[in-house]
Amino acid sequence: MNWNIANKNFYRQGLRAFLNVLVTALSIIALIFMLSLLNGFQAQATRNLVLTDVGGGHYRAPGFDILTPTEWEDITMPVPDVLGNLLAKDKAEVLVQQGQLYPNRRLFPVQLRGIAMDQSLLSLPLAGLKSFEDKPGETIPAVVGVKMARKAHLKKGDTVVLKWRDKGGAVDARDILIVDVGDIINPRIDDGVVWLRLDHLRSMTDRDGEVSWVAVREYLGPVQGFEFHGIEILMSDLLALLRQDRINSKILWGILMVLVCTSVFNTQILNIFKRQKEIGTLMALGMEPKRIVSIFTLEGVLGALWALVLAVVLGVPFFIWFHGVGFDVTHLSEASFPIRETIYPDYQPREILVSVSIVLALSIASAWVPVRKVTRLDPTLALRGRAIT
Repeated sequence: MNWNIANKNFYRQGLRAFLNVLVTALSIIALIFMLSLLNGFQAQATRNLVLTDVGGGHYRAPGFDILTPTEWEDITMPVPDVLGNLLAKDKAEVLVQQGQLYPNRRLFPVQLRGIAMDQSLLSLPLAGLKSFEDKPGETIPAVVGVKMARKAHLKKGDTVVLKWRDKGGAVDARDILIVDVGDIINPRIDDGVVWLRLDHLRSMTDRDGEVSWVAVREYLGPVQGFEFHGIEILMSDLLALLRQDRINSKILWGILMVLVCTSVFNTQILNIFKRQKEIGTLMALGMEPKRIVSIFTLEGVLGALWALVLAVVLGVPFFIWFHGVGFDVTHLSEASFPIRETIYPDYQPREILVSVSIVLALSIASAWVPVRKVTRLDPTLALRGRAIT
């Protein structure tokens, strides 16, 4: 009985009810879109870091810090057997040294990063180096990323002078040939990095068998002489940024909820004000105030349900279309975010269900709160339309 009355009253509101439903539905769509886009950014960024640099973690020489280039030459270690015996698909040996390029008569400090050519753990565009001999010749082959090539004004086929120090501290210099400009999706290993064959860099620096770290597919337990850095440590800066984005998204979520609750609250207040005589008549005929409250609350429930239906009707086609098109972030190509030019949303069913449930619960609560004053109305004043002024 209460549901039938609430149903008739809801449709009788006409445009006001539709606008209320529309605001709630658009808020639900905006909330899901915001969360899925943030999830997509996080998933793509972390996946690209893992595929190109992190792997399952690094066994590093003790004290090695990528942010202290002056110490790279002093912190290298021979590869222990437990790591050296791993399959090529389970490890990537990396040696990092400091160097200076001289492109177009300019000094350009660079990170020389040598990596084993037989590794398949990390996905890097270094195929151009595999065709060269184990020992470097008069000209050393190298690969740079697109960002590095743009900053240093380099292109495929260029020859440029490279200077470095060997293990004994002696300075050496030789021409390097840019055999390829690779599309490296991780700016960390692109900007200011020159990629060499590991055997070439070891020969150049007299560091036979030594590495700065060994990237592995999974944690192998303690390894004597090495420190293990897990994914959380290696991606700590990115994870901190994503946590901050989560906080910002909660602020935007709060703003959306305020808009939804305000819309529903105002609608209910207007309903009560305009229908004072109807409420007074029902109370005079003996209807209990609690039942009147339940009728008005059911109107709010009906509005929330229709908002959910409208959100599905409008949102599903939009989300399907957007999942195929993605979000262009070309403007971030110069930043340090390890993402491609397009972000694709990542929809998490559980997160969507929880978020929608919270929106509906707040909408119903916003419909119930202003109706509580019905229980305090004087029937005689309500009949005269003066109970609420």
